[in-house]
Amino acid sequence: MIKNKWFIALLALTVSLGAAADKTNNKSPKKLDKELHQEVYSLPAPASIGMEPETKFRETGRLVAFLLLQSHYSHPKFNDELSKETFKQYVKAFDPNRSYFYANDIEQLKVYEDKFDDALRTGKIEPAYTFFEIFEERYRERYEYALKLLDKPLSFDEDEDFAYDRTEAEWATTEEELNEIWRKRVKNDALNLKLAEQNDEEVKEKLKSRYRSAIRRLSQTNSEDVFGYFMNAVSSAIDPHTAYYTPRRFENFAINMSLKLQGIGAVLTQEDQFTKIVSVVNKGPAQKSGQIHKNDKIIGVGQGDKGEMVDVIGWRNDDVVDLIRGEAGTVVRLQIIPYTDAGDGMPKVVRIVREEIKLEDQAAHSTTMEVEQDGKAYNLGVIELPSFYSEAAARDGESDGEVTSTTKDVARLIKQLEKESIDGLIIDLRNNGGGSLNEVVDLVGLFIDQGPVVQGQDSGGRLRVLEDDDGKTLYDGPLAVMVNGSSASASEIFAGAIQDYGRGVVIGENTFGKGTVQSVANLDRYLRDPEVNVGALKLTVEKFYRVTGKSTQNRGVSPDIAFPTIFDHKKYGESSYDNALAWDTIKTADFEPAGDLHDFLPYLKYRHEQRKESNEEFAFFVDDIERAKTERDNEVVSLNYEKRLAKQKENDKLRLKRENIKRKMQGLEPLAKLDKEQDEESEEDTEEQSEEPDVLLKEAGNILSDLITIQAKPELIARFEKSQKSKEL
Repeated sequence: MIKNKWFIALLALTVSLGAAADKTNNKSPKKLDKELHQEVYSLPAPASIGMEPETKFRETGRLVAFLLLQSHYSHPKFNDELSKETFKQYVKAFDPNRSYFYANDIEQLKVYEDKFDDALRTGKIEPAYTFFEIFEERYRERYEYALKLLDKPLSFDEDEDFAYDRTEAEWATTEEELNEIWRKRVKNDALNLKLAEQNDEEVKEKLKSRYRSAIRRLSQTNSEDVFGYFMNAVSSAIDPHTAYYTPRRFENFAINMSLKLQGIGAVLTQEDQFTKIVSVVNKGPAQKSGQIHKNDKIIGVGQGDKGEMVDVIGWRNDDVVDLIRGEAGTVVRLQIIPYTDAGDGMPKVVRIVREEIKLEDQAAHSTTMEVEQDGKAYNLGVIELPSFYSEAAARDGESDGEVTSTTKDVARLIKQLEKESIDGLIIDLRNNGGGSLNEVVDLVGLFIDQGPVVQGQDSGGRLRVLEDDDGKTLYDGPLAVMVNGSSASASEIFAGAIQDYGRGVVIGENTFGKGTVQSVANLDRYLRDPEVNVGALKLTVEKFYRVTGKSTQNRGVSPDIAFPTIFDHKKYGESSYDNALAWDTIKTADFEPAGDLHDFLPYLKYRHEQRKESNEEFAFFVDDIERAKTERDNEVVSLNYEKRLAKQKENDKLRLKRENIKRKMQGLEPLAKLDKEQDEESEEDTEEQSEEPDVLLKEAGNILSDLITIQAKPELIARFEKSQKSKEL
């Protein structure tokens, strides 16, 4: 199936890269950059040549099967039914939009449909690698065809449409049929760039680079990756949150949970064959050096002051990251080509001492906002919490010295905000996907004296209740919690507990609906060889329930006051996932509410609706939501330039109108037209903008201010109820 010509291509590529490394010092920088880019254009050999499963992965597959059978919440049976679902998930993982495989490929692959369970138990996992080999062949065929299309003139005069969503489409049966699908796909890619005011040559060069990069990235797939694809097809056949972590993914998981890593403080990406700097972490070693900047290219990495400079051109991004990471206090040398507009940067070597980097973007942070209501100004604290992190959790409970903790950080921020005499507090959990279960229990404990926070039940029906038992409340003032459709798991526990205790008002969208608990098992602990590194298994071990006994699974947490949203819970929430566990209920826990906001909610909703009608900025937000829903439901897009341009101009007109409304509110002069460079502001400007509350946060502030007012003046509720009754009469 794989042709011998790829061996020749691989040899040619290896020789050319070696030659480039040997002659680097003899070239001018401009010539160096040009020749390196020429090498980028040569396509590497397929990854699947000679690829076979490693012995350690055969053993890992059997171990994972055993752990799933014994410890997973549903105790899955490894039978033909599970195998067929694994097959379905494997196909979906590789080709979700049905743009690579032919119908007869799927039929041929179905020979493995009932054999994946046997392959896992016996360790004979070759079918997974055969599967990948066929996919890679089809993938390369498609992108090589796309590259050929770019050798032809571009035309956007025809009145035709592109159906970009093929998730439910029939598989293509012929090459001609798939070619037509890709002809329109390439045309749509090109039209998007043309609408961004790039000429035909620029469009072609950018797409050629993009398509070659796609081939190159897949060609860097290794045996570990393919095993990971296979194991995650197995796990997703059981439930959507069970997953196998390859060794590299497990390392990144630990970093994300602790919010710390040891390295240089730079975010990297792969562009063609180069590792490029995306950004540098504020006050990290890279920034302190003053010699590393955004868009610089890394072409070599050396360990210590005298270690060999390793040429990393053509390397996978994560392999380069592995070389750069290291213990705090050690030295790493980077050979870089500095970015210049002319592309003539002089290669240089930068010496950096690694440090422990705190990933502050994912840590809790606070600000204040002033809201004026009925002639009175309220000073509100806002704590944004992107995740529930815990360094102790990342270390499996083993920690020494100072550790990173959500609860510690939030407690510190609350104390700082109280020194600023805040009238109320907003906890912003929008887009918070969850994290440590223990952290969310401790965090709820900052807002209640004591009591159960969440209930957990395992597959055997055994119940555990996680409680806050310290008898202390750090913050007992007015509270609001903001959530959206991407607030999941631990976020839902927090929002649900605050709502059930009557401790605060929950504002925003219906949450995601993930009501399960996962445990991460380090698989290396089960193997006899301490030198073997095989990763970890995250598996669902429990379902959690609110103190009321209601599950958040599939249904999420409904806000007390709902905002307009594009998020369709049935399409994008937990219930939309294959093999999601079912919703159910258990007995209510023994708890004492801290308050009752139900009598206040009608008034708060009424005030919110009034503002929604009168506030121009909020009205534009609602209009944007409705237009986005229309666009989302339309699964085709025009490939005619004039039609797309007219649509773009219409959108720009609306954006300009909205921008000028915002400027008017800020006391600024209106713009005559949108600034084309608006999206390329300096980092300082972006940082200043991020401090300005968004329209939803502003409205959450208004709602909390209303709550503060009526809690201080309960007679307002009586007047409101009286006025509502008179309207009904």
